[in-house]
Amino acid sequence: MSDLQVYTVYIKAPKDKVWEAITTPEYTRKWGYGGDIDVELTPGGRYRNLSTDEMKAMGMGDVAVEGEVVDVEAPNRLALSWQPTWMPGLAATLLTWELTEYPGGLTKVVLTHDLSAAPGSGAEFAGGHDPAQGGGGWPWVLSDLKTLLESGSNMSA
Repeated sequence: MSDLQVYTVYIKAPKDKVWEAITTPEYTRKWGYGGDIDVELTPGGRYRNLSTDEMKAMGMGDVAVEGEVVDVEAPNRLALSWQPTWMPGLAATLLTWELTEYPGGLTKVVLTHDLSAAPGSGAEFAGGHDPAQGGGGWPWVLSDLKTLLESGSNMSA
């Protein structure tokens, strides 16, 4: 499994709406693995994805992922140091969202996860397992984001 994972999806929604969906808790609790985002959108700012009640019931703490904002150019690019709390000791990796809007309100979303600081961890995030058991990885997360923004409900609805 590669230490550099790059995923691309096209979403029929304006770039500002996609940006809002990845940076505000009103949206982040509705797609992917859920949970509110707590982010200070400035370089060096705190970044946390908070755990859902279901995650806490499985033994996770209050924070699922933590890190800091490396770079931000709203609403085009967001780079984060990204460290999952369920994998103690794993080095922080770099997660970058890049958004490009095309005519007609179509947005290209490129998610790059640079795992070179944590070699060998790629399979954990690539998914390919039962998403109901937490194994959907980035492909499932991006598909859920797309579904939510295009239909108004997530894939679990």
